Amino acid sequence: MIPLGSLIAPFSHANLGSRPVVWGGSGFNVPSNEIDLRLQRVNRSLESDGQKGWRLWTDALFTNLEAGFNGLITNGPGMKIAYESDPGLIFSLGFDYENFLRIDVLPGELPGEDSDGNRDISFYYLFSSIRVYSLVLPRQRKGQINLVYSQPVKAFNRGMLRTSRDSENRFVLETLMGSEGFSTLSKFQKLVSGMAVDESFFEPRHLRVRSATVAPRALDTLFSLKLDEAFDSNFFASMIGVSANNSFDASVLPFVMTDYLSSTLRSRFDKEPEIGAIFNDMDDDVASFYVDFSINKVMRRVSSENASKQQIARGLSMDISFIDAIDGFVVFKTTLVRVEKREQVKGAREESWYRSNDSLYFYYVVEKMIGDFFEGVKNLDQNLLSNAGVRPQDATRSDLETLQSVLHSCRYGA
Repeated sequence: MIPLGSLIAPFSHANLGSRPVVWGGSGFNVPSNEIDLRLQRVNRSLESDGQKGWRLWTDALFTNLEAGFNGLITNGPGMKIAYESDPGLIFSLGFDYENFLRIDVLPGELPGEDSDGNRDISFYYLFSSIRVYSLVLPRQRKGQINLVYSQPVKAFNRGMLRTSRDSENRFVLETLMGSEGFSTLSKFQKLVSGMAVDESFFEPRHLRVRSATVAPRALDTLFSLKLDEAFDSNFFASMIGVSANNSFDASVLPFVMTDYLSSTLRSRFDKEPEIGAIFNDMDDDVASFYVDFSINKVMRRVSSENASKQQIARGLSMDISFIDAIDGFVVFKTTLVRVEKREQVKGAREESWYRSNDSLYFYYVVEKMIGDFFEGVKNLDQNLLSNAGVRPQDATRSDLETLQSVLHSCRYGA
């Protein structure tokens, strides 16, 4: 990527002069016909009460943009943008992946008000991508739109929930826009307050998962555990993106990118036909480096048990490669492996209890394996790399330093 201008110090204030910063929109990073399959709960919660959730969500995003970004903020949700204006930055947020699970609680298993068995332990994970663009409109000269930064974020919530749909909807909306640090909104606010760019915008290199496969035998195991819908390619890709960003502050493109932002943004200009072409294919693949991965094996077996408890081993292996998008050169390639053993009470009456535990602990295995890998590369820490299944003979220090340099080059402000 060619730098588009200068970047000022990461902790200084934005200096945008009179150029307004606008809110781009929020939507789904999956095809429209897969929303109910991949992001059913967040869609249902936002659509509930006559789309009241959507109104609360977009208002909260724009309010935090106004409060957190040190620049001129104009053109909130639903407002037209003047053709004569010159927007400096465009903020948007799209949903990538969600997973909701319950661990059934029987009457008397928990103390206090939860002992009636009408509430279950519930977990909700929501992956999203915050994207920031710069825009020059096509008037006296050709216009230009550039992706300044793309940050994947993970929101997580846990609570005791009644089994009603209203209870689930409130839980999801709390994960989205609660005041706690785990919410998507709080992470959006943190990025907004940390952005510090001059009038010319620098575009870093971007990382993107290009190929995501699950081998037939691994898929068979997930299918037998009834986890094949939850642990799909989008989940693994989302976890790679979040882990790379957490360790390197790397700009990571969503695994699936749809045109919700370009279509929404086009319609908000007061003379859209004259500038519509600039938004065509705005989300073309601008990645500098690709990630290809394959889940080769998923393992779940009872390793030991006594009269009341089982010790269950869960694990998986993943081949992962990093490729230069320009020449197709493989920068780094290795295999990640992790196995975790956990004790759990056996003899539960509901199959869903076992399935929920499998989902929870497989999630932990994937998160730790991929997270330790990126942290290990960042710090050249062999202990963390070993935790992720990378042996000293699998990657030399020079190999690791090369990958470390690649990931640092995808950092905002690098």
